[in-house]
Amino acid sequence: MQRKTVFDTCIYIDIFNDNKNVDQINWTDNVTFLAYPVFHELMTGAGSNKEATFYQEFADRFLKLERLIFPSFHTLNLIGQTCYRMRKNGKLDPSMPKHYNDICIALLARQIGATVVTKNKKDFDLIDSFVDIKCEYI
Repeated sequence: MQRKTVFDTCIYIDIFNDNKNVDQINWTDNVTFLAYPVFHELMTGAGSNKEATFYQEFADRFLKLERLIFPSFHTLNLIGQTCYRMRKNGKLDPSMPKHYNDICIALLARQIGATVVTKNKKDFDLIDSFVDIKCEYI
């Protein structure tokens, strides 16, 4: 049975820039979804119009396949509650949007029952200590 996966931005950057971790996108075993914050992070880092166009077309493919993930109202609430609890425990700096994006990516994957594939073990383990998520680290 195929599993649902959401790749973190760092995995796509490795694939697009260095052809590293390309083996992680196994079309036989995985049904891959794109979390909207990953798209935003890719676009933010685009170094040229050509690269931005590539990322736009990349996201458009996920949209056409109905695999671009946006939060449900329940997930929006869970993101806010998780951010609040992490901030109250001194584990979230509201001025660091990267952490917010990781929380969104994790909870969007959770929303559809997917596993996040990432190299960012430290941050996603921290998120997992506040809310149950599924991650695979490479």
